[in-house]
Amino acid sequence: MAKYKYIAKDTMGVETTNVIHAESAEAAVDYLHRDGLVVLSMRESRDSMATKLGTKSLFGAHVPTASVSLFTKQLSSMLHAGLPLIRALYSLAREEQHPTFANILVAVANDIESGEALSAAMAKHPAAFPRLYVSMIKSGEQSGTLDTIMEHLVRYMHRTENIKRKVKSALSYPVFVVGFAIIAFIVLLIKIVPMMSSIYEKLGAELPGPTKIVLAVSDFATSYFWLLVFVAIALVIAYRLLRRIPTGRVMLDKAKLKIPIFGKILEKVVVAKFLRTLGVLVVSGLPILESLELSGGASGNEVIERAAGKIAFLVSKGGSLSAGFHATGAFPETVVQMVSTGEETGKLGDMLASISDHYDEQVESSVEGLASVIEPLMIVIVGGLIAVMLVAMFLPVFHLGGAVRQAM
Repeated sequence: MAKYKYIAKDTMGVETTNVIHAESAEAAVDYLHRDGLVVLSMRESRDSMATKLGTKSLFGAHVPTASVSLFTKQLSSMLHAGLPLIRALYSLAREEQHPTFANILVAVANDIESGEALSAAMAKHPAAFPRLYVSMIKSGEQSGTLDTIMEHLVRYMHRTENIKRKVKSALSYPVFVVGFAIIAFIVLLIKIVPMMSSIYEKLGAELPGPTKIVLAVSDFATSYFWLLVFVAIALVIAYRLLRRIPTGRVMLDKAKLKIPIFGKILEKVVVAKFLRTLGVLVVSGLPILESLELSGGASGNEVIERAAGKIAFLVSKGGSLSAGFHATGAFPETVVQMVSTGEETGKLGDMLASISDHYDEQVESSVEGLASVIEPLMIVIVGGLIAVMLVAMFLPVFHLGGAVRQAM
């Protein structure tokens, strides 16, 4: 797949210049003719990323969620306006700025032209379209409501990205402060403290207790810096290995939910995401068992995913959905009651959306409140620790001054 720059005229005689991704110049001209454009010139772009990425990039490269979300919104609008699917895909591929995603969209359009369904064509590219996305598209195809399903997807992705962005924004400053504090401590321990230590050794001064403690910590950090780096790398590797083991994922995700203060917020985030996903899938017409499986995986937490599996098992045996939620013990009683009400009224999807919105609001208020408390607290703690370290290092100076005055 290559990138071509072209100049063309539309039916009104208006001249346009743009780029298009296609397998060849001939294919690019063919795509433009289908859109009613008359090609005046066509040449391959020098910065053609498609040539460098190759076929493998369609299956392995990362596609930003923002690109997929924008594509979904645009495709939904085009389908709602009555534009043919293949034409809409080619049009969006030409406008797409991310080279890999543009290639994927062209490949999807080509597969559809070859007779494949949209969901089957998208399923070949999990880097852009995860299983949940493909399942919803398939449901829309089977029910003949693809444009409606796309609207559900747009709202779902917007809400999910919105809450993620707000949480990241609220916690970005505390994370910055912690990172700055770590760098400051490393510089003090490895550079400043050893320099002061050599000065005190030359003077032969008797060091106070706090200064000796700081010097001991500095000596250890300087002498065994490689060991500290090795331990940090080992912890990262151990974490990643544990994430690959089912029991390890459960252990880690349970531990995350028990972290003081942050654990409760994280629990609300994953529960809200699970409920929102389940609600969208139910409204989209997917079977409840498949909806539970997909929603559990989308939650991003092994504890909730296993709870969803248990609910699916109990429902498959004839139990009610609310009874399954209650049996897991992983969900608050409020959630169980809302699910029960949704089952009784036949508005399960609406109830799940309502409770997930409620949890999102709680998460936003909790994070904003926590951030307003953490920011000044972190400044005080970090500033206090650095101040204590500096005072401990300069204490001998005051002792030396007293000794000089006594000698005089």
